[in-house]
Amino acid sequence: MKKLIISCLACVAMLAAMAQNDSTALTPTQWQHALAVIAQYEALNDGYGQKSETFETQSPQGYTLDDLDATYRPQAKWQSVYNRLKALENDGGTMARIKELAGPLAQHVERDMNAYLKKQPASEPEVAAADTAAPMPDTLAVTDVTQEPVAEEKGSFNGHLLFDILLALVALGSLALAWLNRSELNKLRRATRSELETNNENMQQLANDVSQHVKALLLRVGNIEANQRVMKPRQVARHDEQQTEVPAKLDEQPTERTHYLSKPDDNDCFNRVSDEFELGNSLFVLTTTDGVHGTYQVIDNRDVHRFALMMPTENLTRACSGNAIQMSAGMTRIITDRPGEALFDNGQWRVIVKAIIHYEA
Repeated sequence: MKKLIISCLACVAMLAAMAQNDSTALTPTQWQHALAVIAQYEALNDGYGQKSETFETQSPQGYTLDDLDATYRPQAKWQSVYNRLKALENDGGTMARIKELAGPLAQHVERDMNAYLKKQPASEPEVAAADTAAPMPDTLAVTDVTQEPVAEEKGSFNGHLLFDILLALVALGSLALAWLNRSELNKLRRATRSELETNNENMQQLANDVSQHVKALLLRVGNIEANQRVMKPRQVARHDEQQTEVPAKLDEQPTERTHYLSKPDDNDCFNRVSDEFELGNSLFVLTTTDGVHGTYQVIDNRDVHRFALMMPTENLTRACSGNAIQMSAGMTRIITDRPGEALFDNGQWRVIVKAIIHYEA
């Protein structure tokens, strides 16, 4: 119970910090730097970006779009990124708006912005000049003015307290629901495991029965053929005076063969090749007609996709290319847009042309 309470308090604090951070209004300087951070990560994602530390060193107070433009201007993809974000420099906004503009790169942008904001000095209230100061109000006016902020601070405190209480209730409810769901999931997991074991036993028994039945059928066919050879009368071979030409055999059509491949190694050679699909090892299917040249693509199997998307850089990027295929969060399916090409060289299938893929949720 004590651990549950501590977890609830931690969740409440985290949610409150996230909500306050997202709703915080950025200063014009911070807003311009945040847009530049988005542009920097888009450049990195497109493959032509330089290290962020380079720009941070050149502009300790926060680099801007113009600082990036001086470096990335020769790049073809940069101009559209620069024009789109440059049009928003005078809009201003919050961290929530910045995360919305960053899209799938929001996690990286938020991390850099949090580090940047921590380095910013605390703002100090502006002090009016002595020659423009307002005349000193009388005692009654001062009393009235000082009472209003107290009331406003009290209302603000009550509002924050109510918001924290609501967050705590939501967190407690979520934890209770998660605990109940975990119990149900454990029951389902045990039931599923038992059902799978029963199915495996049934399949094994069925395979054994089929094997015995096939052996019996083959034995019967062999006996029938032997009996026919014994009972068949001997025929005298006759040769016609005119010899008949034996038609030449048609050129045999090349047969297509299928291999199942694992992920390639650092030398672009597939580590494991099998004639049968092996769950956990097989990621790609290759077809060839001459045993030397072949085309491959990602196997269209839900379990294969789930396994490959767990570590896309390790499993896919050596054999495939595509737009941001290193990031697979939230994706469940792999689509092959164009098969890759492989060559059988020195006893191994080696990648010649990478396949082009994309992900779907």
